Amino acid sequence: MGDIVDSLGHKMATIGEDGSVHNLQNIVLGHVAPDGEVFNTQAQKVGHFDAQGYVYNHTGSHIGTVHGDGKVYDNMNNWVGRVVGDHIESGGAALILLIR
Repeated sequence: MGDIVDSLGHKMATIGEDGSVHNLQNIVLGHVAPDGEVFNTQAQKVGHFDAQGYVYNHTGSHIGTVHGDGKVYDNMNNWVGRVVGDHIESGGAALILLIR
């Protein structure tokens, strides 16, 4: 499991071993599939991430980047948060696509 935190270090959500993303009230926000596809709670694809950590929205536009240290940046290179623990890339994609 990984914790998704904002740029001030406040925990916002978690990502589980199965790719499910939950907010602090344990409500499911969406799911990140093993192939990098990200889906909302209505099972609609909202985007994906690639092996380099680039995150794209559902239209294919680059909207952010997840770095190996867990820090997540938007497409304007603003630091928006980080992922602590496991599932850094999928958690970072969830931060940009499902939470932010």
